[in-house]
Amino acid sequence: MTTLTLSATRGRSDQEQRCAACGARFVPLEDSGSRVLSISAPQQASFTALMCGGCFSKWSHGTTMTLHSNGTS
Repeated sequence: MTTLTLSATRGRSDQEQRCAACGARFVPLEDSGSRVLSISAPQQASFTALMCGGCFSKWSHGTTMTLHSNGTS
């Protein structure tokens, strides 16, 4: 079985970015619910995606989402 590390932390940025789920433009600093979701497997590069507060809330309550990496670290 592959071991995955999953992390959801607050995204803090002064720059406008797009939500990796819905594509909405927003400034993470102004969206108190925004999170950077990071998934990594041993010996592989991490996948990171910034989610706006609305999409993070939907995902954390069970909605399946497709995310597009935006290179947030």
